[in-house]
Parts: sequence; structure tokens; C-alpha cells
Amino acid sequence: MQWQSCPTNPLSWFAWREVLLTVLLTPALLLPLAGCVALLLAWWLQLPRQAAFSLTLLTPLTLSIFYSSAATALLSGWLLAQLPPAPPPPTALPVAVLVGRGPEVAAASTKVAAERLRQGEAAAIYVSGDARSTAEQLLTLGADPDLVAGDSCARTTWENAIITAAWLGQHHPGAPVLLITDPWQLARATHAFNHQGLAVQPLMAEPAISASARNRLALRETAATLLYRAQGRM
Repeated sequence: MQWQSCPTNPLSWFAWREVLLTVLLTPALLLPLAGCVALLLAWWLQLPRQAAFSLTLLTPLTLSIFYSSAATALLSGWLLAQLPPAPPPPTALPVAVLVGRGPEVAAASTKVAAERLRQGEAAAIYVSGDARSTAEQLLTLGADPDLVAGDSCARTTWENAIITAAWLGQHHPGAPVLLITDPWQLARATHAFNHQGLAVQPLMAEPAISASARNRLALRETAATLLYRAQGRM
């Protein structure tokens, strides 16, 4: 198994991003904070007591809708709708690519990738921006070590695409990518890999996670997708 490890060098804005996302994706943190902000706004605007009470109460109640199962379903559907048009059937055997998304997603994506390799539907598997243990899980599932490679260098989806494209250029030039990840990231990751000139076949791997975890992924990926659109990456 080929594996590239990189020294830990976190991006300077990662810590701030994670703090902000933790607040935004945790109802117990965001909703009381939103109520306090609404109360301060009402005081600053010198609203009447009844209006101030309504604003303070309705602001967190309105925001709580985003944490509902209905919001998860709507956002999940919207994210899948962002997938680019299906590419033509590949003329060469694709390389299955997994991206770092945590142990729950890795448990699902490694099973899908190992099965595709076992059935002769993938030439190799590349794991980008994840722990070495994810690649080792592929070996446990029966993947040939000579057909598994990866890195722990990529820190973002965009870097996943850049580093993977460089590796493919060296080891499987011209090969299409069978991109395997969770339903929420699938569209954004597909666009990122397309931007590197790769022919991408997106394939969904459904992780076994709780309803709250699905909601967090839906909210996080919605924010990330909107950011990618603003940056011209989608």
C-alpha cells in the first residue's frame, strides 16, 4: 500500500471556522445566543416591551426550523440537485476515490469501494485526506494492498481534488474517477474534481448515522456549497 503522510500544518483559519460551525450546527448553542442577540437588538432599537418579547421569542423559534427533519430532507434534496449532468460512460476502468469525512462515512465508503474493486469495476482505490486507518480498512475488506494508495495531506475538498489529480497523473493518467462519498458532499466534491479536468462518476455511500448527525451534515454542506458558488467553483 502506498501512503503519503504530511507534517501537521493546519490552516490558520481552520480553528475559527470550526468554532463558528460548532456554534451554527449546535441548537443548544445557537438558539440561546440568537435569543440574546434579539434581546440586545430590541433594547438598542428601544422597542416596546411586547415587541421586544416577541422578537426575543420568535427569533430562536424561527431558527429552530433549520434543525428539523423536514429541513434535513429539503436541504439534502437540494444538495443532490447540485450534481452536474451525468458524464458519458467511461471508456477506461475508473479509479475509486474516497475523501476524508470521518469514521462513519469511511465505514460506508470503504465497503462500497472494496466491493467495486472486488467486482472488477475499479482499477484501484485512492484515499485522500484521511487517516491511514481508512486505507487499512480497505485491506481488511479484502482489497489488494498493491491497488490501494492515499494521503493524509489534503485538508479541504478542494485540496482532495488537487492532490488526487496529481497522483492520478502519475499512476493512472487519463483514468476517470469513481468518486465515493456521502450524499451531502457528493455534488460539491464532484464539482471540485471536475475543476481539475477529471472525468467524475459520483457514487453515493450512505452512512449509518443519527438524525442529528444527518442534519449537521446537511447544514454544513449547504453552507459549503453556497461558499463554493460564491467562489465560482460550482
